[in-house]
Amino acid sequence: MKNDKSTSSKRILYIVLLFLGFFANNTLAQSEIKTPYFVQLSHVRGENKPHRPVIANLTYPYRGAEIKIGWQSIGKQPWQVAFRYPSYGLGFNYSTFETEVLGVPASLFFFTTFPQINSKLININLDVNFGLSYGINPYDKISNPHNFSTGSSINAFFGIYLEQSIHIDKKFDIVVSEGLTHYSNGAMGYPNLGLNVFPTLKVGFRDHQFDRLKLNKDIKPEYKRNWQLSLYVGGGVKTLFAAKPLYRELVLQPSLYYRPSYKRRIGLSYDVIYNEAITGIWTRSDETGRELITQSVLLSHEFLINRFTILTQIGMYVVNLPFDKVAYSRYDIDSIVSRLGIGFHLTPWAKIVLNLKSHYIKAEYIETGLVFNLNLN
Repeated sequence: MKNDKSTSSKRILYIVLLFLGFFANNTLAQSEIKTPYFVQLSHVRGENKPHRPVIANLTYPYRGAEIKIGWQSIGKQPWQVAFRYPSYGLGFNYSTFETEVLGVPASLFFFTTFPQINSKLININLDVNFGLSYGINPYDKISNPHNFSTGSSINAFFGIYLEQSIHIDKKFDIVVSEGLTHYSNGAMGYPNLGLNVFPTLKVGFRDHQFDRLKLNKDIKPEYKRNWQLSLYVGGGVKTLFAAKPLYRELVLQPSLYYRPSYKRRIGLSYDVIYNEAITGIWTRSDETGRELITQSVLLSHEFLINRFTILTQIGMYVVNLPFDKVAYSRYDIDSIVSRLGIGFHLTPWAKIVLNLKSHYIKAEYIETGLVFNLNLN
């Protein structure tokens, strides 16, 4: 049992480190003209808010510290101008839930901060964090039976915050952020309900190693409106109601996309999925072949950030809904299916992706795969 958990945790670790490596390589490649950087230190506080009755006991305070080392784009490339000069970099978060039940997670993550409102006195930004954490005390029916939220020490770390950056002088800011911090093993360990720290409050300061007002406003983003056919081939593994067995998912998703602007493309996608977990969800366990195949229609949206993409999808099952025969009703899960993911272009026509597939708000699979694109005009 412990070996299965360790194997699943290592998969998450390898996947996230792969994307962190792509990020670091891409960042260094863009820093050849000495992209200005900054250092940010913050105090973090909040409280875990249980979202299922079975983990209602996990209402614990959340306290910690965070350091970020980031690069501030100044308009050297068109995507930086299009997204209003975002910043990006690496961060480290060390926090405690002040209880041995949940433990003391340490998280390594990369972040992107998108400006929303800029002025001489204050910037209001959207800050997105994604990475890996270690140190949550996992569920064990003997040694830690009160933590039914997660069954692994290694978990994905995700945060989204509204950030206010108050300018004290040209190189020093007071920074205040409010938002959601989420820990989850993405169904690669049991249990997998996850932890939600909401609201998370961060208060700190940012020391800029540059004059923030020196921005290149001469570059004009250029793009061509076009249609694209895409094919996503991927899959994942998960546990269900116990640490083993591991169930597999294989995904084939054709999509039709249209690019209406420099920053995004929108489309319609169709999922065809072979999902072994159906054998564990349904009251029978002898389903095979076609009975393990589900199909769904989804609306897709992608932000295009240089060689990176951020994917969101939402849709519903149209063939073989996996929850129409069973006992998942206690989670109030219906036919809604969604994805949140990131991608990195290996070539102009192919990218590697990491997606979190969910039903309603419960993680279903962490998926990895490749997306192939074909321009139609």
